Amino acid sequence: MSDAPHRSADVGLVFSLALRLLTHSENRFARFVTWVSFIGLSLGVMILTVVVTVMNGFDHELKTRLLQSIPHVTIADVGLDDPIATVALNKSAVLGVHRYYRGLGAITASGEVHPVVVYAADRDGLVNMRELNDHMLGVGLAALAENSSGLVLGAPLARALGVNRGDVVLMMGVETEQDIVRPRMMKFEMIDAFFLGAEPDYNLVVLNLDYFPAGQWKKMGEVGLQLTLADPLLAGQIAGELSAEFPRSKLGSWETQYGELFQAVQLEKSMMFVLLLLVVAIAAFNIVAGQTMLVNDKRRSIAILRTMGCTQAVIRWVFLLQGGLISLFGTILGILAGLFVAQWINQILGFVESVSGMHLLDGSFFVEVPTLVSPFDLLVIGLMSAGLCLLSAWAPARRAAELDPVVNLH
Repeated sequence: MSDAPHRSADVGLVFSLALRLLTHSENRFARFVTWVSFIGLSLGVMILTVVVTVMNGFDHELKTRLLQSIPHVTIADVGLDDPIATVALNKSAVLGVHRYYRGLGAITASGEVHPVVVYAADRDGLVNMRELNDHMLGVGLAALAENSSGLVLGAPLARALGVNRGDVVLMMGVETEQDIVRPRMMKFEMIDAFFLGAEPDYNLVVLNLDYFPAGQWKKMGEVGLQLTLADPLLAGQIAGELSAEFPRSKLGSWETQYGELFQAVQLEKSMMFVLLLLVVAIAAFNIVAGQTMLVNDKRRSIAILRTMGCTQAVIRWVFLLQGGLISLFGTILGILAGLFVAQWINQILGFVESVSGMHLLDGSFFVEVPTLVSPFDLLVIGLMSAGLCLLSAWAPARRAAELDPVVNLH
C-alpha cells in the first residue's frame, strides 16, 4: 500500500511533463513538425474513414439491388414433390419454394435486338417476388402471374427496344434435343417494366412458367426449384446444409454466380485500405521526426530531471505519452471528420460538379454515392492508426531515456 502514492505521483508527473513538452518548446521547427504530423494523421484517418465508408455503401447497395432480382438458392432438375423441397420448407430461413426456369435468349422489337437473361417462375413464385415487385413501375408481377404469354423487363431495356405496355415483342431461345440444336421463336406481350438501378435493368426478362410445359423449358435451359430466403446472405449456409443431406442434388446459390464479383469488391476495399493506411504511416513517421527534434531540444531539461531523481522509465513514458496524445487526438479527430464528410459526401460532390462541370456518377447505376458506417471498420482504423503512431514514438522515447545526464547537463 505504501507504493501506491508514489505510483500516483509518477503518473501525475509523467502526464504534466508530457503536456508541458507538447505545448512548450523553444524550437519552433520542432513545434511545426509536431503540428504537421498531427494534421497529417487527422487527414489520413479522415480519408481512410471516408473511403471505407463509401466502399461499404457500394458493396451493400450492389448486394441489395442484385439480390432483389436473382435467385437466392436453386436446386436444378427437381420438382415440388421431391423430398428436398419438403426439407427446405421446414427451415426457418426459407420463406418459400417455387419452380423456375433460367436460360439465355435474344429479344427483338422495332428492329432492335438485345441479348437477355431469361427467368421464368410459376404463379406462386411471381406473386411472392416481393423485392422485385416493389420496383415495378406499373401493374406489377400479379398481372404477369395471370397472363401466361406476358413478359416483364427492365425499364432501360424497354426504352432501348422502344416498347411500351401492351406491345408485342419477339424472343428467340435455343433448344437442344439429343444432338440437335435449333432456335425457338416466342411471342410475348409486354405487361410491365421494373427499375432496380442495377445490371438486371439492362438484361433481365421475367416470364410466366405456364407459357411452356416443363419438358419444353428443360430443352431450353435450367429448370428446378428456387428457394426464397428471409436473409439472402444465408444462401451459402442453406445450400451447404441441403447439400449435406442430399449430396446428389445440384444446388447453387447467388454466391456461386456472383461470388467473384463481390470478392473483387472486397479485394478492392482491402487494397484501398492498405494504400490509404500508408498515408497514416507517413504521418506516423513525421511523429518520429518531431519527437526526435523535441528530444534534442530538451536534452538539458531531461538531464536536470534525471539528476533530480527521475528514472529512465519516467522519461520514456513522458515522450511515449506525448506521442500517444498526438495519436489519440489525431485519430479521434480524423474519424469524426471522416464521418462528417461521409454524411455530406453527396452535397460535397454536388458542389464539386457544379464548379467543375464533371458528373462523377455518370455511366453508373447510382444516382448518389451510398455510404454505410461499420463500427468494426472504425475500430480497426482507430487501433491501427494509433498503433502505428505509438510505434513511431517508441524510438525517440527510448533515446530520450538513454541520454547521459552528465554529458547533457552542460
